[in-house]
Amino acid sequence: MNLSTPDNNPDASFVSALTRLQSRLRGYCQAALGHGDEAAEALQRTNITLWKKSEDWDPKQDFSRWAISIARFEVLGVVRDRQRTHQRFIFDPDVAEQMVDEASELVTPSSDRQEALEFCLAKVSQKNRDLLTAYFVRGETFQEIATTTGRGLSALKVAMMRLRGSLRSCIESQIGKEASA
Repeated sequence: MNLSTPDNNPDASFVSALTRLQSRLRGYCQAALGHGDEAAEALQRTNITLWKKSEDWDPKQDFSRWAISIARFEVLGVVRDRQRTHQRFIFDPDVAEQMVDEASELVTPSSDRQEALEFCLAKVSQKNRDLLTAYFVRGETFQEIATTTGRGLSALKVAMMRLRGSLRSCIESQIGKEASA
C-alpha cells in the first residue's frame, strides 16, 4: 500500500503516528541501552528506518507494535556496531537482546499490563517513585540523580536495579492473578 505522496514524503497519518510515539520510542531505546549516545543513536536510526519504510505501514495496523519491532532491530544494531568497532560496550549480545525484549514489554504494555503497572507503582514509596520519575520521565542520568539525591552512584544503580526487579515481579504477579480470576 503506497501511503506516500509523489515527492516521497509520508502522509499525515504516518507523521502523526510517528510524532505521537516519539516519547515511547525514546523510552524504549533508553530502557534497552541506558541514557547515552547509544540510545540517542538507536532512536535516530529507528526514526530514519521508519521514515524510509513509511510506505510499508498500513494505517489499520498497530503503529506502535510495528515501530517498536523496528526499534528493536536498531537497538541490536547499535550493540553489534559497538562490538564490531571494539568500542567499550558493557553488554554481552545475549544480555542486550534480553534487555531489548524487556524494554519492549515496558514500552508497549497491554491494558492488563498497564493496570498492573499502575497498581504496583501505587505500592512504591514516594522516594522510589521520585527516582523512577527522574530516570524514566525526565531522562536524568544516574550521575545527575546521585548528585541531586546525595546518594552514591553505585548505591543508586543497585537501588534502581532492585526497584525495577520488584516492579517486574509485582506486575507479573498481578497479571497472573488477573489471568486466574
